Amino acid sequence: MIERSAPARLDALLRRAGDPWPTGAEFGSRGLEIAGALAADLAQRYGTPLLVVDEEDFRARCATMRGLYPLVMYAVKAFTCHPLIRIALEEGLDLLTSTDGEVEACLRAGAPAARITLHGNNKSDAELAMAVSEGLGLVVVDNRDELERLDAAARASGSVVSVLIRVIPEVDADTHPAIATGHAESKFGIPLDQAVDAAKISETLPGLRFTGVHAHVGSQVLDAEPYVLEVEALLGLLEQIRDSVGIEAEVLDIGGGFGITYVDQEPVPAQDLARAVTERLERGALSRRLSLPQIAVEPGRSLSGPSAITLYRVGAVKETAGRTLAALDGGMSDNIRPALYGSRYTVAFVGARRTLEQRTFTLVGRHCESGDILARDIELPEDLRAGDLVAFAATGAYTYSMASNYNRVGRQAVVGVREGVSTLWLRREDAADLDRLETSAFSREPETAALSAGIVVRPARPRDARSFLEFWTAVVAEGRYVRTEKVSHPARVYRKRFRRPWTDKEAQIVAAEGRRVVGHLFIQRDDHPVTRHVATLGIAVAAGHRGRGIGNALMSEALRWARTSGVEKIVLSVYPHNRPAIALYRKFGFVEEGRLARHSRKSYGYEDEILMGAWLGSRDLSGER
Repeated sequence: MIERSAPARLDALLRRAGDPWPTGAEFGSRGLEIAGALAADLAQRYGTPLLVVDEEDFRARCATMRGLYPLVMYAVKAFTCHPLIRIALEEGLDLLTSTDGEVEACLRAGAPAARITLHGNNKSDAELAMAVSEGLGLVVVDNRDELERLDAAARASGSVVSVLIRVIPEVDADTHPAIATGHAESKFGIPLDQAVDAAKISETLPGLRFTGVHAHVGSQVLDAEPYVLEVEALLGLLEQIRDSVGIEAEVLDIGGGFGITYVDQEPVPAQDLARAVTERLERGALSRRLSLPQIAVEPGRSLSGPSAITLYRVGAVKETAGRTLAALDGGMSDNIRPALYGSRYTVAFVGARRTLEQRTFTLVGRHCESGDILARDIELPEDLRAGDLVAFAATGAYTYSMASNYNRVGRQAVVGVREGVSTLWLRREDAADLDRLETSAFSREPETAALSAGIVVRPARPRDARSFLEFWTAVVAEGRYVRTEKVSHPARVYRKRFRRPWTDKEAQIVAAEGRRVVGHLFIQRDDHPVTRHVATLGIAVAAGHRGRGIGNALMSEALRWARTSGVEKIVLSVYPHNRPAIALYRKFGFVEEGRLARHSRKSYGYEDEILMGAWLGSRDLSGER
């Protein structure tokens, strides 16, 4: 755990109690600043919508929570992001996950497996096996069947897994019905009257070690009473387990769901909640003569929620039916909570104000849904216009993690800011990202379109060298389709290369109109013994001859060479903006296999490269190989 003047950070949090903005947010003459960075500059650099995280605010909230409870697990479902996971670990928090995907994210962020807990109401056999094989610290068991399946997985690997038994505490919390989890009808956990039997079963299973009980009353809970009632219910259960089974719990996990400040909601201070829960636990354990269990909590929203804001840019302002609408460049794809739960956020104008006069606005999103409304009855400057920026406070929880690609919109970028320096944490999704799961739509290779009269596709010849050089120089001069920016080889180099254009190692194929080269494809197999079945491909067509079937014909010849040469896979890279090329490759069964960020450093800036591959063996429409 990193010590960074925790008392000072706690003081800052206490001063901002009831304020939905991060502690590093300041509204000055230039507009909103976050941790020393001007919000308008961040929007200009990274685009909008943009989720901005105040790193020190999140770190301070983690440190504060760690000082209030002996065991704190950051519920990564609130915002699953590697930098946040690492900060939580540095501040002494463990991690709570609800799926194998969240476990993977934590492990890939560098989290020790022993500091990860897995829960969830419908864990697959694969998830349970993963928990065992990775050595996760705790598994929260949701039902009796899961006890037996987890035991089987543990015994198969010769392991013993520490478990908490999740129970339904039968406590009603005053929150939205969709996020209430402690009532008797909850889908999560074992009913209280069956929990003793579950503990008894766990004691008979050699692959499991009963460690304690777990419960959760809901999310965005604003007062302490539900947690106090939960502790009382769980202590009663622990007393029954001791008397009936003869074991005592080491851990009593009361879950998370601690509320944060939104427009119309203000939670009990974290210190007051911790005091109430701890006092009830100590008194209740003493009166029942129970060993005092270690109390565990699972905050998610209360840590990440207040630490972030979302920046939007106004696209249009108009009057309709007595309302003034301002359309923003985001919406329900980046924040579903207003549409799903009726959630309300504090909103502020970002830039330097041009007028003090205010007007009431309804802020709507860009999506094809009438329900895509982000905020109603918001007071903003009267002269709000297209291009202006607005900020939504407390958007660090359940926005990015619940984001979608509705209307084929990519998820927003995320940046962390500390001491005036911003760092890109998650880049904005673009069209290539949204296309990455597409598989070939063809059960067979496409038919080659008829070429224009006079154009032939054939192996290159030495006498093509001079014409090829002219062709290649023109393609390079276009600037944005190939890596090369300067042609340095003379014609004699290509003349030499074209002497053996078709071997078992490579093929040089041209499209020629008479003696003029108008297209070229080069394919070459790898030399390494374990990748000799793989070949790399590059293709180009002259600007005036595109869309005339030349690309199809060249690709067909490349696949013919590959099969006759024993090549089983072809790979290539393409710039994301080169849509015609990507469409051509997909016609021939290529699928996206990865992305190299800022891989090409061109004279005009950096370009990502999309990696694509086609398997020439058995391939079906599902993309399985």
